[in-house]
This record gives sequence, structure tokens and C-alpha cells, in this order.
Amino acid sequence: MRFFSAILLFTCFSAFAQKPQELGVVKSDKINEASGLASSSTLPGCYWTHNDSGNKPEVYLINSKGELLSTIHLKGMFNRDWEDIAEGVGPDPKQQYVYVGDIGNNVKLGVDVMIYRFPAPRQAPSKKAEVKPDFLYLRYPDGPRDAESLMVDPIARHLYVISKREKQVGLYKISNLDFKSGETARLEKVLTLPFTWITAGDISKDGHHIVIKNAKQIYYWHRQQGESVETAMSRPATELPYVPEKQGEGVTFKIDNSGYLTISEGKHPSLFFYPHQF
Repeated sequence: MRFFSAILLFTCFSAFAQKPQELGVVKSDKINEASGLASSSTLPGCYWTHNDSGNKPEVYLINSKGELLSTIHLKGMFNRDWEDIAEGVGPDPKQQYVYVGDIGNNVKLGVDVMIYRFPAPRQAPSKKAEVKPDFLYLRYPDGPRDAESLMVDPIARHLYVISKREKQVGLYKISNLDFKSGETARLEKVLTLPFTWITAGDISKDGHHIVIKNAKQIYYWHRQQGESVETAMSRPATELPYVPEKQGEGVTFKIDNSGYLTISEGKHPSLFFYPHQF
């Protein structure tokens, strides 16, 4: 019995020590603080990313090798503290949208936190492009929060934001994806999670898989038929394999649910892939 227990312990440890595949390295000097990552369903094999606070208001489209394909400038916008990015459903049911979360607030000041939204291109855009995004102001029900995680629920058509710094972080929901540019949404707190320092999150394109991460762990939930995101996340999470990066701040599912990818801040970050059949 002790022998089999040892084998089981070794197997579990091996699973969590699984090394990822390095798909490529982002060599463009434009991307020096990659703070979010989102897979593109309209352009399979491509990924959206952006820089952290104080950089240009630009979103970058890269391929799986980390090569920069396009730089999209968000006209009239400002990168106060961009922390996460997502691609998903929106007001037009035939269209996918890119959402950028200007949701960082390190000292919890009463600053404007907001989300930008623009239609996801169906064809590869030119190397340089410009869009005029919609924007939505956010208000928390319990005072200012620092957040780095933005997720789109394709089933119930909700947006979710996860706070970062509390000992037990909050899951907040925006119910209206049909917002008009310039409107303000009051977030609803729907769950308290037993984690801290959450830096990224994603919901799969089919809506049945949820993942969040901090500096050292990635947590996963399977969402059953008919469940809300908050109901699924109220169950204990499963920890997925992850090799901590120097400052890993991005995670996303592959569109075919064959695994998940991560990226970190810093110059020339690697794009890592963890094969995992969900």
C-alpha cells in the first residue's frame, strides 16, 4: 500500500511539475510589459496582448510564434493602467469583440476604471491600424478596487472582473454587454474567492472552462450545463500545471480547448503552451 501511495504522490507531483512548450518569443520591442493575453476565435492561431500602465494605447496581435502581426491604436484613449484583455461576445450576435480592461488601481484611489471594446477583425489587419473603441466606466459596490483580471462569459453574456489585493478576492459581474459608449456600469459582487493576488483570468470560447492565475498557481473550474460562472467558481478549484514566470500576468485557453497559454511582462517574453484536454 505504501508503494502505491508513493507512486500516486510521484504522479501528482510530476503533473504539477510539467514543463510547458515554448511556442515562440515576442521579439518586438513594442511589447515590453505584456499584461494580458487572449486567444482570437476570428483569427485562429493568433493572440491579443497589450502593455501595462503608462505605455501607448495600443493592442497587439501576435501569432503563436510570438511574431507581431498588427499594432492597433485605440484612438482618443489613454493607457492609465491596462491589466487584461479578452475576446468574446457583444452587442452584435454575429460579431466577436476585443475587450481591454483599464482596471488597475494600485493605491485604490477614486480614479476612473473602465473597459474598452472594439469589433474583432475577421481578416488579419494591416501592420498598423486604428480603431475608435466604445468605453464603459465601472463602479464597484464596495469602494475602489485594484484588479487585473477580465473575463467574458459567452453563454450568459456577462463580463467578470476579479479584484487582486484582498486576502480573499472578489468576483464582480457586469450584466449588460449592450452598453453604449460612455455609459457607467455598477458592478455586482457575486462571489468571494479564497485566493489573493490574482493577475489574470479567462473563460473558454464555449463557456464551460474557467481559469485564473496568480504568480505561482493556475486554478481551474469546469462549468456544468446550466450553471452560472459564479456557481461554478463557488466549488473548490483544481490546480493546473504551471511553471512560474518572472512576472507572469497573462493566461488564455486555446480556442479548441487543447490547452492554455501564458505570457509574462518584460522584454522579449516567451509564449508558453500547456497541453491539456479540457
